[in-house]
Order: sequence, then C-alpha cells, then structure tokens
Amino acid sequence: MLERLSNRRLAFVGDSIGRNQWESLLCLLSIAVTNKSSIYEVNRRLLTKHTGFLVFKFAEFNCTIEYYRAPYLVLQSRPPAGSPKQVRTTLKLDKMDWGSVKWKGADLIVFNSGLRSYFTCDFAPCQL
Repeated sequence: MLERLSNRRLAFVGDSIGRNQWESLLCLLSIAVTNKSSIYEVNRRLLTKHTGFLVFKFAEFNCTIEYYRAPYLVLQSRPPAGSPKQVRTTLKLDKMDWGSVKWKGADLIVFNSGLRSYFTCDFAPCQL
C-alpha cells in the first residue's frame, strides 16, 4: 500500500471514527517500514485527542497520511440573531468546515462523520 501511496497525500476527514481508522492505518503501515525514524509528524506534534489535524510523513515513500477533525464536515456556527434560546449552534450545509483548505489538494480523501445524537425534537416524528 505504501508503494501505491508513493508521492501522494491520503487524508482522513471527520470525527472520532475517522480518527480511529487513521490511527489504525498508521500502525499497519508503520510495520512495513524498517527505518522508524523516517516516519514523523510534520509539525512535530504529539498524538493527542485535542489536536485539530495531524500529518504523518512516510519519508521513504514521500507520502503523507493526514487526519483533519471535522465532526460535521460542514461549517458549525453560532445561531442567527433572534433564535430561540434552545438553539445553541447551527450547521451551514452550503459551506465546508474551516479546515477544508488544509485537505484541499489531497490525492485521496476518506470522509467520515457518524450520526450525532445531539438532535432533540419536541415533536414527533423527529426530522434530521
């Protein structure tokens, strides 16, 4: 797989599900590399759950495996003026997440966003 990714960027974009897939792929691919020091995070960041993005380079193959946190894939924003108090955030479905400029130009993108349980409705049936 590393040979096929040679000179390419693979980006995972989404929530914790995508993060887990990204971490698993990093582990699997790193086994195939004998020189472990040739694998590094390009910004010298530690692997933490609170980082918005991480980019690991496999120098021997000149490829990167990247993760960008974007739980909704689209822009999450403040509610419009005059919204009811219950409305604390909005999703702008016509605009991509702010981080999308970072994954633009990737050769392969894996989008992932699990269904959120944040939706509540005072009426039935609930429309998402």
